Amino acid sequence: MDKKEEPNLIDITSLLEDFMKTVRKFWISLLVCILVAAAGFYFYVRVHYQPEYQSQATFSVNTEGSSVVSSGTSGSEQVKESLPYILQSDVMKNMVMEDLDLSTFPARIELESKESANFYVLKVTSDDAGMAYSILQSILKKCPEASVYVLGKIQIEVLDDSGIAARPWNYLDKRMSLLKGAIAGVFLWLIFALFYTLTNHTIQREEDFKKYLSVTCIAVIPKIVFKKRRKEFDKHIHIYNDKVGYGFLEAMRSIRTRVMREMNRIDGQVIMITSSVPGEGKSTIAANLALSLAERGQKVALVDMDLRNPSIGKVLGMEGRKKTGMSELLKGRCALEEAVQSLEEWGLDVIFEGEPQSDPVKLLSTGGLGLVVDRLEESYDYVVLDTPPAAMLSDASAVAACADCALYVVKQDYARIERIAEGMDMLTISRLPIIGAILNGAERTLGGYGSYGGYRYGRYSHYGVYGERVKEGEESAEYVDVGEQQEK
Repeated sequence: MDKKEEPNLIDITSLLEDFMKTVRKFWISLLVCILVAAAGFYFYVRVHYQPEYQSQATFSVNTEGSSVVSSGTSGSEQVKESLPYILQSDVMKNMVMEDLDLSTFPARIELESKESANFYVLKVTSDDAGMAYSILQSILKKCPEASVYVLGKIQIEVLDDSGIAARPWNYLDKRMSLLKGAIAGVFLWLIFALFYTLTNHTIQREEDFKKYLSVTCIAVIPKIVFKKRRKEFDKHIHIYNDKVGYGFLEAMRSIRTRVMREMNRIDGQVIMITSSVPGEGKSTIAANLALSLAERGQKVALVDMDLRNPSIGKVLGMEGRKKTGMSELLKGRCALEEAVQSLEEWGLDVIFEGEPQSDPVKLLSTGGLGLVVDRLEESYDYVVLDTPPAAMLSDASAVAACADCALYVVKQDYARIERIAEGMDMLTISRLPIIGAILNGAERTLGGYGSYGGYRYGRYSHYGVYGERVKEGEESAEYVDVGEQQEK
């Protein structure tokens, strides 16, 4: 293959992947669109439907004895050329109107000729069955008189007569109307899906980070799949829940390795985890990064700095253990030792958010936050700060002043690139280096499904969902959105 063709091929493949993602994302709207379009088209046709009745007759034309027909042309050929014009002429219509005492001509006339024989089929269509048949008979009667100046003296011999129509010839086909409406609905929806795909400026894959944001993607976290079971089980997404699967563990270990290397390079201890908007899974990443560092034997403190919408307790499944927290610590109502809660089973210390705050910016902007972080640096190898969304709130700016670096979480096909850029610009203004970005909640691409080592990778291959080992008797998969879970 010519290398010059490869970029175009990649773009087409990416476009197709994004389009299929749009189809999966909005498939319910497709069904709604089909139903609405089918019903709407049928209603429109039904309201504007006008029944029409048709009478027809088969006849032949005898030109023997005509003195007008050219001697150079056969009589039948000249009749075939002239008869349609004669029947559609105003002369013929005026004769019929006079014959039937009509003020207008309330019908349509069609004439079909048989190629192999001197046969003609005359069709008269009107909204009144009796009128259609009367006009048909009048035309057959007046035709010799109307054509005398063109064809000379002719004779009409009727071979077959349909009589008065018993039902409309254009009867309303309900199934066909619904089908046409459904097809129109699919067509309109496909136009919408293509437009959405072309204008959906979100992060879809790893290379988009370099392409649009000039930042490196250090890891891809797949959407988690839990197998449905008859009994209740732990659905919290953390590395000590064996239901999250091997792939999630490997992804977090990869992030841990990269973070430790970068922190060592810049000689830092404090890392803040943020995102652009709520629901991207930043708290889940922050909690699991802290757990993964602690698993490696490091002394780690995890701090919930999102005082508006705290999520660390929800991620760890420890809402009931939260008492004194960051709010009380910053207000000077408790000592650091009182705010720190040790999770001895995981070797991790946590400072939960404490009392919820409606306006925490002023609280975070005081010098107390810097003093707390300084003391944590003295006692711990790493301090992980779960921070509010950077593109929406100024809270993150206050926290950024106390951090050494940042890790930016982006949920696939969620926040617009413009909003992500705003959040990263905020960190840049704060002169806080971003050591990398994480693509969270990645779904399948066109790469297939795949499995490895006996693990089921579910429906989201290329990145894979990395589910747990397949067991007999398990039911269909239940999809758990990391971002949505921490927002509940």
